[in-house]
Order: sequence, then C-alpha cells, then structure tokens
Amino acid sequence: MKRPSWLVPAAIILLMGGVIGLNALYKPVRNDAVRVTCPDLGAGCAAIGEGRQVEIGVEGRLRLLEPFVLWARVQDADKVQASFDMEGMDMGFNLYTLRPDPSGTWRTKVTLPVCITGRNDWLLHLEVDGQRFTVPFVTELPD
Repeated sequence: MKRPSWLVPAAIILLMGGVIGLNALYKPVRNDAVRVTCPDLGAGCAAIGEGRQVEIGVEGRLRLLEPFVLWARVQDADKVQASFDMEGMDMGFNLYTLRPDPSGTWRTKVTLPVCITGRNDWLLHLEVDGQRFTVPFVTELPD
C-alpha cells in the first residue's frame, strides 16, 4: 500500500514546529543585558556591567558558514558562554562554552548559519557568571 505523498512533509513540518516551540518555551527571556556598541569585533571592544569589565572580540572573518574564534577577556570568571540570534528572530538552540587558554583569554570556535531570509545582522549574547552582554554585529554576505 502506497503512503500519501503529503505524509512525510507534514510529519517533518510538525516535528520542526514542535522543536521550535519547545526551544521557545525553555529559552529564558532576558532584558537585563548590557548592550555593547562595537564598531569592529576584529579589533575587540570593552564593556562594564555590574562592576565587571569584559573585553570581547573575534579572530577571523565574520562570514556565514565559516568558522571564527570568539574570545573574551574577563577577570575571575567561572563560566563564560555565548549564543547568537537576530533581533526578532530566534535562530534555534546554539550555545557555545568558552574555555580559558593559558593566557587567561576565554575562547571558542563559532560557525554561524545562513538565515533563510538573507539577513546578516546578528546579536552576540555573552554571559559571564550570569551577567549578560549583548553585542550587535554584521557578517559578510556570502559570495
């Protein structure tokens, strides 16, 4: 017996909707982030929040689907994590844990996906021991 041709696409759409819905349910909404203006993430930027100074930057080109290194310099941190999304658009679950190198700089390798709408305006959310910093930035568009 042949299955209806619409069954598999319908099941995929339902599954994707469920995953997106659960992600939205369990992703906490935070409005207490320190917004950081950073004209050039390659050069790095500094921010102060709740008495803590953080330097944030990247190594490599900010291009979609190409890995780059995100780094942060912060004193006496126990946990440093980063996630990415776009204003008004949830980009799914993506959480990167930065690890300190021998010099004390926290690092992780990041690869950003292509947005299906063609947007390239991103928000980096860096969380240092519960203190959140948000850095808007723009990636290069793919060739």
